Amino acid sequence: MGRHEGVAVFAMLGCPGDEAEVEITEVADRFARGVVTEVITPSPDRVAAPCPHFGSCGGCQLQHMSYQAQLRHKTQIMRDAIGRIGGLSGVEIGETWGMDDPWRYRNRVEYHADLDESASVRLGFTRLHSHDIFSLQECALQHPLSEQIRTAALELMPRIAQGGKERGALLEVESLVSFHSGEAIATLVCDGKPPFLAPLAEALMEAVPGLVGVGAARARGRLAAHRSPVASVAGKAHITERLGANSYRISPDAFFQTNPKQAARMLDLVMQWAAVGKRDGVMDLYSGVGTFLLPLAQVAHHAIAVEESEAALVEARANLRQRRLENVSLYESKVERVLPKLAQRKWRTDVIVIDPPRKGCGPVVCAAAAKLNPKRIVLISCHPATLARDLKSFAEQGYRARHIQPIDMFPQTWHVEAVAVCERGEGLSRR
Repeated sequence: MGRHEGVAVFAMLGCPGDEAEVEITEVADRFARGVVTEVITPSPDRVAAPCPHFGSCGGCQLQHMSYQAQLRHKTQIMRDAIGRIGGLSGVEIGETWGMDDPWRYRNRVEYHADLDESASVRLGFTRLHSHDIFSLQECALQHPLSEQIRTAALELMPRIAQGGKERGALLEVESLVSFHSGEAIATLVCDGKPPFLAPLAEALMEAVPGLVGVGAARARGRLAAHRSPVASVAGKAHITERLGANSYRISPDAFFQTNPKQAARMLDLVMQWAAVGKRDGVMDLYSGVGTFLLPLAQVAHHAIAVEESEAALVEARANLRQRRLENVSLYESKVERVLPKLAQRKWRTDVIVIDPPRKGCGPVVCAAAAKLNPKRIVLISCHPATLARDLKSFAEQGYRARHIQPIDMFPQTWHVEAVAVCERGEGLSRR
């Protein structure tokens, strides 16, 4: 952000410290938006972006900034949000945890498909602020196995799918990779059930070592917001990922942390701050496949988990059976629907762990969680603004944020993940 005659200008592709010419693309009452067209004096933090697609691809925003600068600015983003949006002071906010190698960290990717002028399939991403799909040379954020699957699909489609009409039925190629086992599952998202599905699945598995399963899903159109659940076409329907000492069965339909290396560090921190004892009751909200639930339940007296995704609960039950954990009650429901009912029952809960979606918890969930009167609440967030709002809500319910640790789960992008721990303020007693 820069200023011109007192007006804030948000300049895409700018780097803090640049002196630059900016083409204005939008003017509002109190601000303007633009794009950097020429850097006159570069910031000391500016570097050459290694990706040839940077600036036109919508996936990365910060490749032109040194990694240490990225981490520094993400810490400041978190501090600004907590102070300005949350209105909170006295919270210890750590420096953002970075990665030794901030590349090839993603375990999941969706390559969009369409046809070029010669009716050949191309696989890539959408351009910035556009639905146009461009042919991808390489994405350095993806696990190498995902890129091998994309390359193999491009090579095989002309031989297996006949003509543009049949090839045009391919809408996406998705990949889910286990960093632990080196295995992957590919999902072919299609319009209908084209004849190339089975032969392409077999050919992909033969061409790509490590690809152990291929599934298919249907979508109503290109770039559709939703697709059907995955049906197995060949090979395995699940793979196993590992975070520290914990193993998880995962599948293409169930959410799992996208960056396993940083997720393992985050899990260790959550367990440290949750500090669950063998007599404690613990609650895991938005529990997914059991990322936090499994290690929490292993040390707690009993655990309650709430998750609305049927696909995630299938994996969670399998993970609990594998660990032979019988002290867990699973609720398939929206958290905001079931948590107030649990609070009315005055269910004994010593620690609550919450990992909400990007929109955050919201005041209903915060109020219900506080009503359970836990000793502490550990909150995981992928958006500083919603984290600040949720922490403000918890503070209004008597739970003050003590520590926040930003974690860089998505290097080269503007996303900031964080873990926060809240404890009851003075004067609030335990039942």
